[in-house]
Amino acid sequence: MLKSIKLFILITLPFGLFGQQTTGLFEYDWHAEEGFILWGPIFSRSQYLMNNCGEIVHTWEDDTVSLGNSIYLLENGTLLRCAKADTAISCPIGAGGGSERIQKVDWDGNVTWDFIYYDMQKRLHHDIELLPNGNILAIAWVRKDMPTCIQAGRNPGTLSYGELYNERIIEIEPTGPHTGNVVWQWDLWDHLVQDFDNTKDNFGVIADHPELLNVNWLNENEAVPGQSDFIHLNAIDYNAELDQIVLSSQILSEIWIIDHSTTTQEAASHAGGTYGKGGDFLYRYGNPQVYNRGDATDQKLWRQHDAHWIESGLADEGGIMIFNNGLDRPVSFSEIDVVMPPQTSPGVYELAAGESYGPTETVWNYHASDSVSFYSYFISGAGRLPNGNTLICEGNKGKLFEVTYDGQKVWEYVNPVTVNGIISSTDPIPMAGGGAFQGNIVFRAEKYAVDFPGFAGHDLSTGIQLEANPIISNCFVGLEDFDASKEFSIYPNPTTDQLTLENMNGANISIYNVSGQLVMTERVTSEQFQFELLDKTAGIYAVRIELNGKTIVKKLMVQ
Repeated sequence: MLKSIKLFILITLPFGLFGQQTTGLFEYDWHAEEGFILWGPIFSRSQYLMNNCGEIVHTWEDDTVSLGNSIYLLENGTLLRCAKADTAISCPIGAGGGSERIQKVDWDGNVTWDFIYYDMQKRLHHDIELLPNGNILAIAWVRKDMPTCIQAGRNPGTLSYGELYNERIIEIEPTGPHTGNVVWQWDLWDHLVQDFDNTKDNFGVIADHPELLNVNWLNENEAVPGQSDFIHLNAIDYNAELDQIVLSSQILSEIWIIDHSTTTQEAASHAGGTYGKGGDFLYRYGNPQVYNRGDATDQKLWRQHDAHWIESGLADEGGIMIFNNGLDRPVSFSEIDVVMPPQTSPGVYELAAGESYGPTETVWNYHASDSVSFYSYFISGAGRLPNGNTLICEGNKGKLFEVTYDGQKVWEYVNPVTVNGIISSTDPIPMAGGGAFQGNIVFRAEKYAVDFPGFAGHDLSTGIQLEANPIISNCFVGLEDFDASKEFSIYPNPTTDQLTLENMNGANISIYNVSGQLVMTERVTSEQFQFELLDKTAGIYAVRIELNGKTIVKKLMVQ
């Protein structure tokens, strides 16, 4: 059984390293949640399990497939992932985030289940969700040709490519190494409304039917508003207590909740299931303009990702956490929102006549102190941790970081695996996508506690950094933490000439330059201790703090 341990940092600065750090571990202090982070670079065939020190403790690698965005670790140590072979990359169905198969991979890298749901009419994409019964929910695009779209009430003048991609949710029961039964299905196409043509299907008053999707609503910020991928679901999550599914539509800037208790037949209708509405929306949030019950001032979400319920026992349990990307927002910035959907009873959502779905305020929010420096216009995600912290993936920068409940950053890592291969800790990160984003992007990351059942029997005590010349290179293992009742701090950082240390009375401070040379030492003699730097040369320094037999090192920038 893997023991619960505390990891402390020693920074090793290689001789001659004078460049600005670009990748690897930037920060880790004692407030970070113990655990291991699962993540996979988009431009790689490898998926990694990493400790808090930025060391890779396990790798899954496959030369035959690329990651199709989402990955999860199961309690038996199996990796569950979306995947695509090179032959599927040019598939005409779908857009970014497409995959062709779902795989289970054992700890040693052997594919134990390989389920394909992909042809010229349909394709899996983005995300999957393991159900308590062992079945798997998945999202798929399904092609609808022009006559079908027009019969559904779509304005033919906005069919820029002569087709649309319907969104389908399937529940798969694995049956063999390469087989599975689709035991439940929901299609968005069965839940449309339109006010364009009263001679076609689905005609009605949009505002009178918030439970249905206006098939003619367009996001005018798109380069091609009438593109085929007019919904672009990017996340799926399941609430076992409510037997409900939450979905995230990136194009519409909305999240939807649907009833999973229905049969497939009921899911294609407007009645049945625990909540009596068949497959219609039970709840929607983020952009009431889509159902004609609001305007731009009422919009709450902007191209969001990773909408999911916060699990029972965690801070803000029962709320829905959302990575609110901020694309299309008048001022571009990202934030993490937690919302509590108003309910009249469990799973029954409050909606007043003529009003839009609430809430009007979040119960928790994270954004950068300057608002704009935290921004990922696409991909990305976040997850609440047992100690109240939140792990955040700022996807288009390949940055993973952790913040406390009050928003203090306590851990940060930047992916060194790029479109050009693995780079060093000080190499510039290449651009990709025609220069639209960095070439080290990460779709999402998950963090698992040190006592997660899937780790049983596996040695995760040591690992290696991916990047060459790692600035932070070693972890110490201790039996006790620093005094958690105190809030240690060192500021300002960056600085020009002075440092202030708080709640470190009795500590010995050693400061090293980029050549690894000791440039000064100080003995802290008060709870708020200030001193002037001897070496004021601009660059990276390591501040080593020794207190009560414990050691931690913080990176310091001098400007």
